[in-house]
Amino acid sequence: MNNKALLVGINAYPNPSNNLRGCINDIVDMENFIASKNKVYRKENIRTLTDSMATKKEILTSLNWLLLGASAGDQILFQYSGHGAQIPSHSPTIEKDGLDEIICPYDFRGEAAAETAISDKEFAKIFAKIPQGVHFVWISDSCHSEDLSRKHDIVGAIATDTRFRRFNHNDSTQKSEAIAPIASLGNAAIPLHGALLSGCASHQLSADAYINNRFNGAFTHYLIKNLSLYGQDASMQDIVKYVNIDLMDNDYDQNPQSEGLLATQKFFQ
Repeated sequence: MNNKALLVGINAYPNPSNNLRGCINDIVDMENFIASKNKVYRKENIRTLTDSMATKKEILTSLNWLLLGASAGDQILFQYSGHGAQIPSHSPTIEKDGLDEIICPYDFRGEAAAETAISDKEFAKIFAKIPQGVHFVWISDSCHSEDLSRKHDIVGAIATDTRFRRFNHNDSTQKSEAIAPIASLGNAAIPLHGALLSGCASHQLSADAYINNRFNGAFTHYLIKNLSLYGQDASMQDIVKYVNIDLMDNDYDQNPQSEGLLATQKFFQ
């Protein structure tokens, strides 16, 4: 088998007001879970991109590496922990809301959003190359909201301060209407023979939280917890239900989603 994983986590963006704190821990924890604890992926077949390494060019290049040589029976995993947004679609007749969903690489710039983001349509085109029979899982732990303001007190933030993974659009160089918060990347994954596990519903925030004396995405933390407990028997769809219970019990106002044709299967093939 040729199992591969690409794990992307961005804590530090060029504009410090957009900085996060748990994204790199997310992918460190996921790498440990898939390679050390479960040994489904070999370390040499896991590529990580963090902070300034996670430019649009490097993410796209690494996605091509992820898919290269994949064939039936292989497992491939893509995780993104960082900011997300929406931009006006060039195909408004296709998008009911007139917006394309995007992720925000390290070099994302609001005034050049279409050129510096990676959109749902770009992902759909890339993932359409995945052959039948490949077990593909896509994890997106990013923040999607319009109405809630985000905190900017990075330095000296207290341990209980929960931040959120949506991009700060208050850039004086861009028009205020150019970017809106992200809704969902699910439309790009549903037609695929894969599973998308997303950190929250389209109208919600994904928490960049402080749990057990360290920062993590709340979704990633409880996803790994429940995969460790029940992943051998439960489907990804059921795992996400358990994650929702944990988040609710711990007062996080987000409801992770599972979508795609493989969501009813187990995380590991």
